[in-house]
Amino acid sequence: LPVTLLLTTIYSNDITRRNPQIFQLFHVFYCFMKGGIAERQQLLKLGVHKRFMRILLEEGSSMRAQYNDTSALHNVISVLLCSVDLISLRQNSSGLPPDIPCPVNNFQILQRTLDHDTKQLLISDNYSYLRKLLEEPTVMELEVIVQMIKYVSWENAKASKVVLSELLHYVSPVHSSDMKPYLVFLLHILLIQDSWQRKRIQLVLKGGPERDTLLDIIQRSKSHHQKRAYQCMKCLTNLLSASTLAAEIFFEDPDNKFRWEGAVNWLGVQLERRPGYHGNNASSWGNLSNETGNDFYIERSNSAVLVHQKAEALLPNDSDEGESLSEEDSKNLSVDDSAQNTSASTQNTSSSTQNTSSR
Repeated sequence: LPVTLLLTTIYSNDITRRNPQIFQLFHVFYCFMKGGIAERQQLLKLGVHKRFMRILLEEGSSMRAQYNDTSALHNVISVLLCSVDLISLRQNSSGLPPDIPCPVNNFQILQRTLDHDTKQLLISDNYSYLRKLLEEPTVMELEVIVQMIKYVSWENAKASKVVLSELLHYVSPVHSSDMKPYLVFLLHILLIQDSWQRKRIQLVLKGGPERDTLLDIIQRSKSHHQKRAYQCMKCLTNLLSASTLAAEIFFEDPDNKFRWEGAVNWLGVQLERRPGYHGNNASSWGNLSNETGNDFYIERSNSAVLVHQKAEALLPNDSDEGESLSEEDSKNLSVDDSAQNTSASTQNTSSSTQNTSSR
């Protein structure tokens, strides 16, 4: 089989250093994998995902420096990992295996048992492959990479912690034009619904001694890295809008409410200062973006205006408690008035009875 011959070529010693066309071979595997279930089944039997993981872990840095593109490898690995049942890596917050199939995987399971080599390559050195993947995120079929990370992280506390810690580590220093993949990963991981979701959200929203929260990054970046602050605010806005659990955890800290209000006001001021989207004039904002380019200032794009509106709508309404108290007071007043009216009516009836008796 041609694919077997290609695999034999890749298995030869030092192939990545001697063959400048090696990535064309990797792309052949990527195209072959796209053929369907039978092709993925064949690649799994040949152990292609294991060979690719070894190449990335052992020679990843030198390959990245030389070729600047490992997308094909990561995409092949991601699809093949999603085709393997990872139940042996999963444990819910009660310490038990999950009793339902993983709901975040759209690929058909083709290998029911996780073999020893694949498991070791995935989990060794504190999930080193996931950390390598996040070190060099790719936009090539980003949804496939996202799905694989979600699939590995579902009901897996250790993998979840590794992924979230790495993402928060990269969000702070990375250039604003390169932030999007990290924030896409972050949002999707936090929205995974399983027994560990609360812990994941708390890790990101509450932070720790050596770990900034998204709100910390927003506060620190408003003056010198506006687009970084904006993109973190967009991610946090989407999270709080999509998850009532996240909103509950976030706003249970009174300080977060105060800081969020400040961030919302800051974004509104920046948008008012900038030209761009106004009303329905699409030509004024069509080419504006706050996720690309090297400009310092936030652009008044349609997306930014919508983010500000959603962020503003998330602010807790101070009048809710007052309205609730007013309704309660109103009920009490109604009861008091009713009691007074009843008392007055009783007195009038008593007086009338006395008058009748005296006659």
